[in-house]
Amino acid sequence: MLSKGFKIVSPKTFEIYYEDITMKEDEALIKVDMGAICKADLRYYLGQRSKRILGLKYPMRLLHEVVGTVLKDPTNTYKIGQKVVLVPNITICSNKCINTCNFDVSLGENYCPDAKFASSNIDGFSCEYISFPISNIVPVEKEVPPEKAVFAELTSVALSAIRRISKLDSESLRTLDDKVIAVWGDGVVGYILTSVLKTLTNSRIINVGKSEHKLEKFPSDRQYITGSKEIKNENIYLAFECVGGKSSQVAINEIIDNLVIGGKVVLTGVAEENIEINTRKILEKGLTITGSTRSSVDDFRQSVNLIQGEEYSGYLEVLIKSVANIRTITDYYNIFEKESLSNDLGKNLLRFNL
Repeated sequence: MLSKGFKIVSPKTFEIYYEDITMKEDEALIKVDMGAICKADLRYYLGQRSKRILGLKYPMRLLHEVVGTVLKDPTNTYKIGQKVVLVPNITICSNKCINTCNFDVSLGENYCPDAKFASSNIDGFSCEYISFPISNIVPVEKEVPPEKAVFAELTSVALSAIRRISKLDSESLRTLDDKVIAVWGDGVVGYILTSVLKTLTNSRIINVGKSEHKLEKFPSDRQYITGSKEIKNENIYLAFECVGGKSSQVAINEIIDNLVIGGKVVLTGVAEENIEINTRKILEKGLTITGSTRSSVDDFRQSVNLIQGEEYSGYLEVLIKSVANIRTITDYYNIFEKESLSNDLGKNLLRFNL
């Protein structure tokens, strides 16, 4: 079966590829229905990685945030027509591979050093059809609009970051109800994480960012502009950094300055270059810092459950800016260009009709 897809071959240049799909016995045939563009996709589109890295990645299909429909499943795990989301982090990790993968599998398979990730070190989902591992498919109720289901990947990333809390000091969200949690970053990831925290906790949630226009849309208890001296009065115990890039240096140091003694930090943003942070103050305040990347299949299952709930689903309305029908490579290019120029909160989604 032939599948039409688009691959990035050089900055701002896509080409059409036709590929013959060969299904494996543990895979299902999926029609890709809707997708969303990630910041990582935009870096490949704009050529904002080193020449060496780009040379290794091109040509490659982009997108790792998608919703699809099952067309065929030889394992009979899913019925034909079942709506699903695809987990882009592909690995064989389980308890049986503990002797071959040099990491603690209890952290989650998203930390496996041999993992393959769609639109990073293997092709992404920007195509008509894809044969995909059953183990990396999560069902979605048909009543859930694809415009909301497509946020399952980002929601799972937020849940993965929250999951790191238990690794800091055997804590969980239930023990944090009397503490202040802060999220640095006024983009989509920061909004998603804030929305998840508001749904799952009774904690006071605050946001810190640069854009007042974006921050006022966040469902938090208070929003602050970066540099505000009032942040110190919040007595922040736990902070999530969702900034990334060069600006993460400012954000992380501001977090260090404003956390209470013994506070915790979870880093989620990616900086392409090394950054400088105030290690002296980390030591003086006894802070604990951990990192979080990507997500697991279990995180995806939890994210779908959240999206199927009324409260969290309502928060996602803010993030849907537009939905573009993708029929041609020109449509595909146009939506990438539109997304790359956008500074507003939210995403321009892609509905595939190839």
